[in-house]
Amino acid sequence: MTVVTLDEAKAHLRIDGADDDADVGLKLSAAEGAVAQHLDRPLPWQNGDGAEVSVPDPVKVAILLVLGDLYANRESSIVGATHVKNPTAEWLLGPYRRITFV
Repeated sequence: MTVVTLDEAKAHLRIDGADDDADVGLKLSAAEGAVAQHLDRPLPWQNGDGAEVSVPDPVKVAILLVLGDLYANRESSIVGATHVKNPTAEWLLGPYRRITFV
């Protein structure tokens, strides 16, 4: 199960129809994976019994922001432009990030 549905992703990207479903689905999976890696948590979240629990809305919004970046910037480099991390996504994820000390 994903955290953000394909319909939610398409609504965020303002996409009608099914022509881009495969592309959006691939990028959505990548966005959720990137957020999970950043948080050092599996998605969707699970409680101590292994049951899925709701992911906080700021995490969902961060996934959508990363998805939007992936969808809008389909190439790894653009001449005359610089690419930076999305500060809003990182700000939204900060309180949920698991930090471990070794």
